[in-house]
Amino acid sequence: MRTEARGEIGQARFRRFAAVVRYLDWRQSAEVECFSLTGVPDYCSPRTYDLPTSSTLYHNNGDGTFSDVSERAGLREAVGNGLGVVAGDFNGDGRVDLFVANDGTPNHLWLNQGNGRFREAGLLAGCAVDEDGRPKAGMGVHAADTDDDGRLDLLVVNLDGESDSFYRNRGAFFSDDTAAVGLRTVSRPFTRFGMALLDFDNDGYLDLYEANGRVGRQSAMFSDDPYAEPNLLFRGAAGPRFDEAKPRGGTRTLLVGTSRGAAFGDVDNDGGIDVVVVNRDGRPYLLHNVVKARGHWLLFRVVDAHGRDALGAELTMSVGSRSIRRDVRAAYSYLASNDPRVHVGLGKETRVRGVTVRWPDGAYERFGDFAADEIVVLHPNAAAALGTPRRHPNAAAALGTPRCRGPKIAVEGSL
Repeated sequence: MRTEARGEIGQARFRRFAAVVRYLDWRQSAEVECFSLTGVPDYCSPRTYDLPTSSTLYHNNGDGTFSDVSERAGLREAVGNGLGVVAGDFNGDGRVDLFVANDGTPNHLWLNQGNGRFREAGLLAGCAVDEDGRPKAGMGVHAADTDDDGRLDLLVVNLDGESDSFYRNRGAFFSDDTAAVGLRTVSRPFTRFGMALLDFDNDGYLDLYEANGRVGRQSAMFSDDPYAEPNLLFRGAAGPRFDEAKPRGGTRTLLVGTSRGAAFGDVDNDGGIDVVVVNRDGRPYLLHNVVKARGHWLLFRVVDAHGRDALGAELTMSVGSRSIRRDVRAAYSYLASNDPRVHVGLGKETRVRGVTVRWPDGAYERFGDFAADEIVVLHPNAAAALGTPRRHPNAAAALGTPRCRGPKIAVEGSL
């Protein structure tokens, strides 16, 4: 029997789904009518279908093709619902490892064994689950040295009802220090996706930006869109410690959207980190950094012998009494590729000392001291051959970075 839905029923099919349908003449009018048990389309948790899978690793054959080496590399030995991934040397052995944030299953820490294989060590290392022993939703992720000990810490953002997960790298293991850094309570009401640990006010300490948007309906609403939420901006301090900046999200006018991806970088080469946020069913935000009284800064582009960004290289330098580590990385946040240049906020310091690069092949190269407030390009062997790294007189043109044009949303929170 073919039926045709008209009027309100026809319109409702776009908003609801039918689980059970029964036809009856409840008015005794000799016309068959429809009774339906309906539901509202909403978030389907991975726990509902319980089908985790393994990650895939492709080997570059050097001829424009790639080969799947996942099984040979050991990646078939663990499965999960991967949503976020970040690469870095997490155990200090000089090899690039992988951290995978999983949705509803324990996170993975794939330690590079140096023989073409990886070993999954998330649970033993203390970054697979939270301090209560529970896996979380695991979306956006970033790795950075937040406490100046030379080791990469991890921050994973999660679903509403779950706090962020800040894993401090203790050397031999990670500890869940989410509460200690101030993120356990304030992050919990929101669903966080894109995020980054970067120094937005150039005071020398990493801040935190989180792009938020629900996947399930809730009673409390911020706008007519039931999935829309405001984004969050936190000011970082020594320790580290994060405190929410006001006004919320760092903008004069509160922005409420269903945010997903967020990409970060210095769009206009003025030394301030800007943000591009992608919103579901809405226009993106271009958040131009106009934080007042920003500190001094340096921006390093680290390139290899072919002129490509040396992804995985590590920079260390002295800023005042502190030793700073920053990595060359484009892949972090959530569904985003970011400015690979290394941004360093200097606060009141006007010079950095002893800039050293550990190249992806493990070689170290010392480039010396630099004055603040400039863009520097570091090339391999430049320190030995030239005495100082090469600087281009027009850094913006050399790097192919466009000047910012068009409408901007001013970010000027209390950072």
